[in-house]
Amino acid sequence: MIRGLLFSALALLVMLPTTAWGQLSSAWIVPAAAHTAGVNSTFWMTDLSIHNPQNAELPVVVQFLASGADNMSVPTLDLTLGSWQTANLWDVLGPDYFSESGTGALLVYVPLEVACSEDLCDFLVTSRTYTLDPAGGVGEFGQAVPAITVIEGVDWASFGYGAGVLNDGNAFRCNAGVASWSSSPTVVQMDVQDGDGAILDTEVFELPAFGHVQRRVRQPVTGGSLVFYLVEGPDDAVVYPYASVVDQDTGDPTFVPVRWSTVGVTAKRGGASRIDRETPVPRASSRRAVAVTRSERR
Repeated sequence: MIRGLLFSALALLVMLPTTAWGQLSSAWIVPAAAHTAGVNSTFWMTDLSIHNPQNAELPVVVQFLASGADNMSVPTLDLTLGSWQTANLWDVLGPDYFSESGTGALLVYVPLEVACSEDLCDFLVTSRTYTLDPAGGVGEFGQAVPAITVIEGVDWASFGYGAGVLNDGNAFRCNAGVASWSSSPTVVQMDVQDGDGAILDTEVFELPAFGHVQRRVRQPVTGGSLVFYLVEGPDDAVVYPYASVVDQDTGDPTFVPVRWSTVGVTAKRGGASRIDRETPVPRASSRRAVAVTRSERR
């Protein structure tokens, strides 16, 4: 019986469609980054790591999309990673790199003028947002904020789903945000659902070009879900929602990934389909070349 079950499971795996999750890419977005003071004497910083798995040099551009701003023109870092090299940009928004304060998102991509064939420009991006112990101890705490490949965004043919949200107004609060990889304004709605699927509230996120918005979820909910979807914007709009649950006493956060899916779209939008799109990028308001050297965690 066990052998039969194992065979059935393997057969199911073979039948399942492959997805982009877990794959490398030539274009990424980190939907949340910070260099800013928070509640309870916290100060949040973001470390960005970029790994080149290729056996040749790879040029990479990093751009900062500030919260609440039209980001058609943004500060830009230019890096060149050697073969198998990893660039670790500790406190990437701090004085050593962008020298920016506040919150936002990061675009990380191979320059569009670079000719790429197959996967020869693919690389890896990871990030972590953290604060030192506000009680004055020697430790720190934080959360990994997964980078998302450009093709994993929410468009007109998909929804974004996040589950397990705590926002009880006492022990936990939930922050929700959306980053846009679109050169035109977009409007995103977020349904807050309870554990039984009832919609408790709907919030609206208005995003300018390459915009970023983050705020606290206003509706109390325990163990609920968030559903994000586009309501206004160009045909090629694509956005990247996310959420974070924060312990009110300690400030310790837990990242809530939002997964894109076409499930549910047919019923609500009449069978929209995902489209092929060119990837627009903001102009550089300033440029800085970053030397990628062997670096130790500070």
